[in-house]
Amino acid sequence: MFAIPAACRQLALFASAAAPTRLVGDHGDVTYVPEFIDRDLADALVRELSADTQWRADSRVMYGKRVLVPRQTAGRGEKMPQPWTPALTVVRAMVERHTGTAFDYVFLNRYRDGRDAVAWHGDRDGTRDARLVVASLSLGATRAFQLRPKKDSGLRHDPITLDVAHGDLVIMRGDTQLYWEHRVPRDARITGERLNITFRQHRAREGAW
Repeated sequence: MFAIPAACRQLALFASAAAPTRLVGDHGDVTYVPEFIDRDLADALVRELSADTQWRADSRVMYGKRVLVPRQTAGRGEKMPQPWTPALTVVRAMVERHTGTAFDYVFLNRYRDGRDAVAWHGDRDGTRDARLVVASLSLGATRAFQLRPKKDSGLRHDPITLDVAHGDLVIMRGDTQLYWEHRVPRDARITGERLNITFRQHRAREGAW
């Protein structure tokens, strides 16, 4: 258990002072908030998650062969085996206040270095409601986050690339998951670890998430 500085706990009472930037406003709503949490709280969160998170290595079938997904994943939250940590509880309150949305679990991604990545995809949370708010917090190494319209969206827009750093927040709302997809590409230059926390709403059927 790590002690959370009183100054960090107080941050939960206030919205981030950084001005958000809108990345997508056409058939979706994606905003970027740099330095949403300060370094002390971000560091405390990394220490907690690194100390006791039970990471899993998922796999999938590609071209008839089962291969490991190039990153590790985990989940924490209400009604889940791994509960909220003290620092994660503080950050959850901050994200809820900023977005006006209640989140009951987080999906965690661990990118061990630049060889780990995630391909183009949309976030649906296993439900039919693609308009649920997803808030994504980055910790650790700076990585590229890319957005582009889905092939069947009818939109014409160049891919958007954003370097997300320690403590930065990206929020996806509205029709974003219907018309846009995103990824974190490989980058052989990156040697540090990045953790990604996506705050979500559990609306899937019982037993699924």
